[in-house]
Amino acid sequence: MSMKMQRGMSLIELMIAIAIGLVIMLAMIQVYMSGYGVQRAQTDTTQLNETARFSFDLLSRELKKSGFRNAWAVGSSTTAPLCAATSANLGSLSGLNDPTTVNPASSNFTGGTQVAVANLSDVLRVRFYGESFTNNGATIASSTAATAAMLDCQGYPVAQNQLVEDTLYVAKDPGNNNEPTLFCNTSNPTPVVGTTHPGPMALVSGVESMQLLYGEDTDADGIVNQYVPWNKVVNSDHILSVKVSIVARSPNAVGVASPTTAFQHFSAQYPASGNSDLGAVFTPPVPTDNRIRQMLSTEIAVRNFNSCP
Repeated sequence: MSMKMQRGMSLIELMIAIAIGLVIMLAMIQVYMSGYGVQRAQTDTTQLNETARFSFDLLSRELKKSGFRNAWAVGSSTTAPLCAATSANLGSLSGLNDPTTVNPASSNFTGGTQVAVANLSDVLRVRFYGESFTNNGATIASSTAATAAMLDCQGYPVAQNQLVEDTLYVAKDPGNNNEPTLFCNTSNPTPVVGTTHPGPMALVSGVESMQLLYGEDTDADGIVNQYVPWNKVVNSDHILSVKVSIVARSPNAVGVASPTTAFQHFSAQYPASGNSDLGAVFTPPVPTDNRIRQMLSTEIAVRNFNSCP
């Protein structure tokens, strides 16, 4: 066999082969990364929808509990309504419009330890009583049973005849990289027998902005006459429904840089400044963070009404 037939690849041929291999490998990596990016974006979009669903479910449950057994009354459901507003007797609904800070444990949201509210989000508070239920003919108080008739916003049972205030607000969660989160605080004193109050609890992460409009029946005909922010409500006992709008953001930077477009919570026709409702126009603080954002809204009926005129 001749020396010519035994000769291997030349250096130039080897370099060409390596270059072709690198191009093919780069193309494969690009295809993989593109597919991974699409899959990640789809996952985060699904999580956005889940964030909205969990938020609306939570708010719906809370609003449907508000005023249960007449929050004006103290003690049993047969007690005559007490219509004088005191720290322990403030009706079924209250809130704050566009606050920068809030004390969720305070009767009037002020004093004590203040928490920074994210992006001028509204604050909602509902009041209701605990209830007992019957198990095999025996009446069992909620706080002593595994299955409760009434639960607070953190999922703990509420004792019979216990007046509870649940407060919902949006703030950064230090336990989750300061993600904007829907928090809940409850005044339920003994969530479970033998335990102590758990304090504020992060429930739904990714809620960046929350705005509320209250549907008020101003002429007592059973029909909503106006939707206004909390600071424009004339009589909270005449609220028949609540419009809820949230802006949710993805947990990961999966989108393209979005323009600094403002989210109009209640449409561009809503006169936010005229209603002293600046939080209804939300501009992301970091619009170039490549997060996916979505605005969603719903309307929730209030079904328990106080008997005060």
